[in-house]
Amino acid sequence: MRTNPNSGSLWACLGILGLFVPILATCGIGSIATSHDAPASAAPSRHFVGLWITRWDTRSEAGVVQAIANAADLGVTDVFWQVRGSFDAYYAGAKEPWGEWVLGEQARRDPGYDPLAVALREAHARGMRLHAWVNVMPLWRGKEPPRDPSHALLTHDAWRMRNAAGYPESLGDGYVIANPVLEEVHNHIVEVCRDIVARYPVDGLHMDYIRFAPGLNDNPMRFPLDVATISQFERSAGPHNLETPQGQSAFRGWIRDRITTLVRRIGREARATRPGIEMSVAVWRHPDIGRESYLQDGPRWLKEGLIDRAIPMIYTELETQAAQDWGAWRAAAGRDSGKLTIGLGVYKHQPGETAEQFASALGSNGLCLFGYSSLHESTDPFQDRSEQASRLRDSRRSALAGLIRGLRTLASETR
Repeated sequence: MRTNPNSGSLWACLGILGLFVPILATCGIGSIATSHDAPASAAPSRHFVGLWITRWDTRSEAGVVQAIANAADLGVTDVFWQVRGSFDAYYAGAKEPWGEWVLGEQARRDPGYDPLAVALREAHARGMRLHAWVNVMPLWRGKEPPRDPSHALLTHDAWRMRNAAGYPESLGDGYVIANPVLEEVHNHIVEVCRDIVARYPVDGLHMDYIRFAPGLNDNPMRFPLDVATISQFERSAGPHNLETPQGQSAFRGWIRDRITTLVRRIGREARATRPGIEMSVAVWRHPDIGRESYLQDGPRWLKEGLIDRAIPMIYTELETQAAQDWGAWRAAAGRDSGKLTIGLGVYKHQPGETAEQFASALGSNGLCLFGYSSLHESTDPFQDRSEQASRLRDSRRSALAGLIRGLRTLASETR
C-alpha cells in the first residue's frame, strides 16, 4: 500500500481505522522484560515509543531543552540520548575527553553545562524515560586526529586494530574501531559504562556499534591480524591456519565470542550498579548479516538474558524488505521475540511510510525512530536545510503524531 505523502495523520495515511487497530493489537505493543532475573519468555507490558537523539543534534543547553520538549510533544516515551561517540564524552566528569562537537572550535575545556544532566532533568520532568546511548567500539572518526591529547587514539596506540604487518587502520571518513578482543579495551569500556550509570539516574543503557565494523578505507579481513591478537587467539582456541576457510571461520567466531563477552560484562556491571536498569542494543537489520558480517550475535544475547531489548535497525524505504528483515528477527529470537522493538529509519521515509512499516512488524514491542534530525530542525551538520527538506520533516512529524496517538490509545484500552 502506498500513502499520500502529504497526509497529516495516521488514519489518513492508512485510510481505515477499523482495519489498522487489529493490526496494532497483534503487534504486542509495549511488552518488555524489565528484570534480568525474569525468564526469557516474560514480557510485562508497557507503552514504548523511542527516539534516537544524536550528539550532533544540539550544541547548547537551550538546544537540549528544546530537543527534549520536541520529543515529548511528539509523544515519545523513551529518549535514546547519545552520550558517547568515539571514545569521547557528552557529559561532565567523564573518564574520556569532551566530544569536540559540543565544545565547538573554541579553545575551552568544557561546554559550561552538562548535556546529559539537562536531558535527564527535562525528560523526567515530562514523564519520559532516558537511555544513555553509547557508541561502544568506535575509536575515532575523521581524517584528522583528535585535538585533545588525552584521547585514547593518541594515548593508547596499542588499542588500535592492526594488520599482519603491524599497520593500524587508516583514518578516514568512517570510524576506526578499537580492537574488540583486547582485555584492556574491554576494561576501559566497562568502566566508562559503569561510571555513567553510577553517577546519573538513567533509565537505560543503550549500546550501539557493539560489532566488528572496521573503517571504510581498509579491507576488514585484514584486521586484526597483529601478533598480540593472534597470540591471544591461539592461547584461547589453539593453533589455526588462518589461510584456510576453517581457520578464518574459527578466528571470526572467536572475535564474535569476545564481543559477546563484552556485552555480558557491560550488562553485569551496569545492573549491579543500578538495579532495574534496562539494557538495550541497536542490532543489524538482519540477524544473519549481523552475526556473520559484523560478528554481532543478537539472538544469543537475548537467549542468555544479556540484554532486555534488541532494536533491529531496519532502515529501508521498502516495506517488503522491512517485513522480511523483521520476520527473520522474529524467527531468530524465538521465545524471546517479545524483547524485540523495531527500529525504523524515518530519514528514508515519505510521510506515512513509517506507519506502513510498523503495521507490517507484527509482534513488535513498540517502535523506535531514527532519528531526531529527520523530524525537527537540528544542528546536525549533515542535515538538509532546504525549504523542501524542512517541509518534509514537518509532514513526517505530523504523520507520526497520528501513529503515536493511536499507539497510546490502544495501550490504554488494553491495560
